[in-house]
Amino acid sequence: MFDDKHCPNCRGSKLHRFTKVGREEAAYINAKRDAMDGHGWFRCTNRTPEGRCLWVQPHGNQAKGFSLPESFR
Repeated sequence: MFDDKHCPNCRGSKLHRFTKVGREEAAYINAKRDAMDGHGWFRCTNRTPEGRCLWVQPHGNQAKGFSLPESFR
């Protein structure tokens, strides 16, 4: 499943593709938020010279999103 959305990390008016987070990303989200909903989050798939974008968010709720640590690049 994927969706095209605005990414606050990537800036600009272009929409970027978001896909469901992987197992490791979901585990990190669950630990950081002390919750069990990490599997329902989505990650920006945009790539820059530095690597893959680190922005994750619940589907349709950008206000709860955040950037993963650099180790997830």
